[in-house]
Amino acid sequence: MTDEINESENRKQSRGFLAAALFLYGISSFSAVAHAAESPPPPAAPSISYARLADLILASQTIATVKVKSLAVLPPERAPGLLPGQSRFYVEAESIGLIRGDSVIARKVAFLIDGPTAKAKKPGLKGRTLILFGKSGSNVAQLQLTSSSAAVDWSPANEALTRRVLKDAIASNLPPAITGISSAFHVAGAIRGESETQIFLDTADGTPISLSVIRRPDEQPRFSASLGEIVDDAASIPEPETMLWYRLACSLPQSLPPRALRGVEQADAQAATRDYLAFRQALAPCDRAAKPVI
Repeated sequence: MTDEINESENRKQSRGFLAAALFLYGISSFSAVAHAAESPPPPAAPSISYARLADLILASQTIATVKVKSLAVLPPERAPGLLPGQSRFYVEAESIGLIRGDSVIARKVAFLIDGPTAKAKKPGLKGRTLILFGKSGSNVAQLQLTSSSAAVDWSPANEALTRRVLKDAIASNLPPAITGISSAFHVAGAIRGESETQIFLDTADGTPISLSVIRRPDEQPRFSASLGEIVDDAASIPEPETMLWYRLACSLPQSLPPRALRGVEQADAQAATRDYLAFRQALAPCDRAAKPVI
């Protein structure tokens, strides 16, 4: 009889432990779900690329944030130079602030922007906050956009990236614009499979930029870009979303021009061409596509 009583008590105690464990599990599960629900979503990524922003910023003296209040479609006779299928919109907006430019901007600004004619009746701009890229002018109440699509939807991520690219674009060590390729040569090494190709670029201000491709047996090619008269042995291929990467990835021609290989032996010219193509492929691709806000 005593054994039966003890067994009954043990079963009651086990059920109590199980109930308590399930209760605690329920609390912890609810707490985890509640915590997950309270956790903020990850920040949105920029909707515009570094390269596209670099294009806009380097061409713009004024960068402003505005909120669109009203807009109207201009008649074709007041919109010269329109592309087929496009309409020109006269937009009035409330200025929010300047990212780049003079310290004074009118509280209300107007600008022109092009968009598809199919959206002329309902362009979907009213109420949106935009980042505008424009040219300096004497009228602080009007902003001439750098291009017909020089506007970006505002978001914390887009403004942060705009400010970062602007900082890079106004830095004292900004790499110059690349205007072409002046020369290239290829030299075989002392052992089979070893070689070096050097490519020299033309730039807008005459600052030297050279590319180097070094090959060694059983190793991956080593790519580098150097600024200056002397090739920097410590240099490497530029990191994506830097101004040197932007200059190279968005400006280098698809292939070596024949004039860059003038006087070079055929075998060396073929090797230099191969290495140049390998260098371009090693660069992160340049995405400078415009994404119109209309």
